[in-house]
Amino acid sequence: MEFRKVFFLFLLILFPVVVLSQIIPPERSDDGHIISADRIGSYYSVFPLAGYTSDEGLFGGGFVQRINYGIDVRPFLSNLKSDITVSTRKNVITKLEYDRTRTFGTDIRSRIDFIGQRIRQGHYFGIGNDTEFSEGLFDEEFYFYENREIYLNYQARNTFFKYGNHGVADLYAEFIISYVNGLTRGDESKYGNDQPAGFGSNWVNKLGAGFVTDSRDNEFSPTRGIRYEVGFNTSTSLFGSDFSFSTIQGEFRHFLQLFENVVLAHKAGIKHNLGEAPFWALSIIGNEDGLRGYHKNRFRGDSSVLNMLELRTWLFSVFDGNIRVGGQVFWDSGRVFSEHDSNKLFDEWKHAYGFGGVISLFNPDFFVRGDFGFSDETFRMYFGAGYIF
Repeated sequence: MEFRKVFFLFLLILFPVVVLSQIIPPERSDDGHIISADRIGSYYSVFPLAGYTSDEGLFGGGFVQRINYGIDVRPFLSNLKSDITVSTRKNVITKLEYDRTRTFGTDIRSRIDFIGQRIRQGHYFGIGNDTEFSEGLFDEEFYFYENREIYLNYQARNTFFKYGNHGVADLYAEFIISYVNGLTRGDESKYGNDQPAGFGSNWVNKLGAGFVTDSRDNEFSPTRGIRYEVGFNTSTSLFGSDFSFSTIQGEFRHFLQLFENVVLAHKAGIKHNLGEAPFWALSIIGNEDGLRGYHKNRFRGDSSVLNMLELRTWLFSVFDGNIRVGGQVFWDSGRVFSEHDSNKLFDEWKHAYGFGGVISLFNPDFFVRGDFGFSDETFRMYFGAGYIF
């Protein structure tokens, strides 16, 4: 991301449009400490975005979030996040996340994720942990392809066991529909030369199941507890898929409060595909979700391991704690495995590090984040609502 876009993002972070409706804040003692974290009502926020880059041209859009706390529901009744970005270079990115803890009055927790996008600067660097990279070829758009994608995931969770103050153990089932049409950008490109599995237009539809245990004290900004998830899903022609393969994955998060307002956050992740998956459904690292600081989707393989460490703190607050400012430093490491790579677990790991800041506006459950990530190839800037994990 270029400095011009970075400037616009930080400028607009300072001037959000925030709408509050029927929200009752948490109870606080005379010295300002929270007595009860329960909130009632709804919270709305709107962030406009605008800027310019040579890749995207002029772009504009916005981010909207609505948290409905309901009554006697933990951590909320529903949480809706939506953002859209369009540009003069014909890029369109639309994302929607909807999480509801009570579905049609039942104890089933439902989550819907939708992505619809057309990106002229999709990245493909090849398959493997040691694919070559040239900044000159990147500037000449050798690693670019056009990505047209539709993705829909519905997940239903139900608690079968509770423990401790906040701990739950859930089982879930999910169904995933995805369609990708990858187009070449000119006659000479890495994507056009390799023509990997999944080249062109393809469907991948999956059915899956898994297990989640979660004892975090807060889903938005946890200071202690764990969240473990293990899942399995499969894609076959019976579901209308063009590829038959299965995926096993696990994600393990830990949170520890070291000092007052200082939290150590850790995430470890593993993923393995069985069978032939299209290039866009492989294990991918080198993006906002892990190995921050590399170009987006830098490494792809049949399997991946990932480790993320982040030290977080709130630095100061103003207006009786309604606005809080914090920061974080992080270190990401990991690698992918393919038929072209060494199978030794601890060989050739990639590393990235960085720092960032957060600002909470009128509600401790809503905050925006900006991160700078650095690697041995480049640096990247990220922006979003809430922590990465």
